[in-house]
Amino acid sequence: MSRRLIKVIIKAALLALLLSSCASVPDRVNPQWTKEIFFKNAQEAMDEYRYNTALYYYEVFLVRFHEDQTRSIAAEYERAFINYKIENYKEATAQYNEILRKYNESPYAMLYPPRFEQLSEIGLKNIEKKDFLGNSLFWRVKEKQWAEEHDESLVDLGDSES
Repeated sequence: MSRRLIKVIIKAALLALLLSSCASVPDRVNPQWTKEIFFKNAQEAMDEYRYNTALYYYEVFLVRFHEDQTRSIAAEYERAFINYKIENYKEATAQYNEILRKYNESPYAMLYPPRFEQLSEIGLKNIEKKDFLGNSLFWRVKEKQWAEEHDESLVDLGDSES
């Protein structure tokens, strides 16, 4: 490789590093932010696929405005949904279950909008489906590998000719 090409590659890598660091999670949030600004900025971050930034905004919201039960449950749901989107299913499952527990046990449950309970149930069902499909595909691949190794063939019931 020529020296010039190496310099171009290094400069491009440094520029990419610089640009990616600008898109990182903020160190702190303006103390003047209102509840609405938190949700607006978190939604903008979500729309731009900056999920960690959106998570950060919801976390800070939950610390600053924990007494607002209605919005807190919304922020908790959004955190669970973000974890679902980034395929952090273990965390999303725990968060969805915590939301459902609050709907069943919290003295503030009557303040919670019903949609977050319903959406949490849907989120859990979607995770269960993904787990089932992932496990099914995993075992199907293993079955095919075994069949190939043993000079066998696998025929699905739907694949057989009548």
